[in-house]
Amino acid sequence: MSDPSFASWSVAESPITIEYTLVVLEEIRRAVTEGFQRLSRGGLEVGGVLYGTREGRTVRVLALREIDCEHARGPSFLLSDKDRGALAKQLVEDPEDPRLEGMVCVGWFLSHTRGEIALTESDLEIYSTLFPAPWQVTLVIRPGRGSSMRAGFFVREADGTVKTGQSYMDFNFPDRLSGVLDATSLRDRRPGAERRRFPFSREEASAEPSLTPARRHFPLALDPSPTGPRLLPSPPPTRKWGWLAAWLVLAIGLVVFGLQYFTPRSYEPVSLSVIEREGQLQIEWNHTARPVTGAARGSLEITDGKDTRTVALTPQDLAAGKFTYVRNTGDIDVRMTVIDRSGARVQETSRFLGPPPVKANAGEVEAIKQIRDELEAEVARLRQQNGAQAARIQQLERTLRILQTRLGIDQGKK
Repeated sequence: MSDPSFASWSVAESPITIEYTLVVLEEIRRAVTEGFQRLSRGGLEVGGVLYGTREGRTVRVLALREIDCEHARGPSFLLSDKDRGALAKQLVEDPEDPRLEGMVCVGWFLSHTRGEIALTESDLEIYSTLFPAPWQVTLVIRPGRGSSMRAGFFVREADGTVKTGQSYMDFNFPDRLSGVLDATSLRDRRPGAERRRFPFSREEASAEPSLTPARRHFPLALDPSPTGPRLLPSPPPTRKWGWLAAWLVLAIGLVVFGLQYFTPRSYEPVSLSVIEREGQLQIEWNHTARPVTGAARGSLEITDGKDTRTVALTPQDLAAGKFTYVRNTGDIDVRMTVIDRSGARVQETSRFLGPPPVKANAGEVEAIKQIRDELEAEVARLRQQNGAQAARIQQLERTLRILQTRLGIDQGKK
């Protein structure tokens, strides 16, 4: 690709070639980094919709819009019903934005802060339901230490299947694009402007970006290796305003000190999940999480279709980390509440959606009942027989003791 502001993802196994502007990649980095820094352990996962153009087997990513997620089910990017409704509305309204004129939805992205670059069952369900076109793609980003990030695209095969275990090719995010976002008006800089939207027009993406003095100091270069584009090293900072830098360092130190000693401890999720195994639901949670280890009691509120059941949990039950439930329908909501000794509550919810459980017909039920009755009768017979044998053994033991006693008396007389 001759345009240095673009990079591409293309492998022999993939039926689609993906081109993406490095400016959009930098916007994704910012969104993922902001979410990653929200929590001290693992951060919050984020996602967004990708917009661009498609020509045959080539998809070009030119813009993005973040997806709102209330994280009702924990820090992972798991959409609630409210989130799904907002996303469906967003997919309908975004094409009407004049800044997206001529673009179509080409897929979506999300971050995995606690997992690998792969598609989970929840990710695949969103991909299949809300982005079903054969050429729409998924981008999974895995943030690492510092500002490093690694990512991979997932595409559909010709038969519609998706390789979920890993991407055909992972790539590293390039170093931060110094000067690119500051020199172009990608965001509304006015006070009160909405930060979550990243407008980027098709004309701006296709045209050669104007070079400002800042960008002339930081020329872009594409790395021919499959790790993706990178930036040339930036020049060393000037020392003209050394005293100002010293004051800035002192201010940052005071802020860090205040955050360390006066900010309340961050919330640690319970990580409630619902998984079906052999026709039964396994309700699991992190039994080592602080809210669980410090809980005096808890409860599970299970809504199975129209029926609701509440299960009280003792500290021993909470320490087990799981609860088995036999479902009656294909829509189950689970709300977990843990309460510590001071009365503070922590709640998390999770939901299972699947086909209704298979129920046996009347003939099968009758056959099962007959087998059960036969087994119960056999158990009763064996217990009776065992009782008779035990009584017989006791009688023989008494007879033996009598004979031994008499034998001892006779021997004493002799």
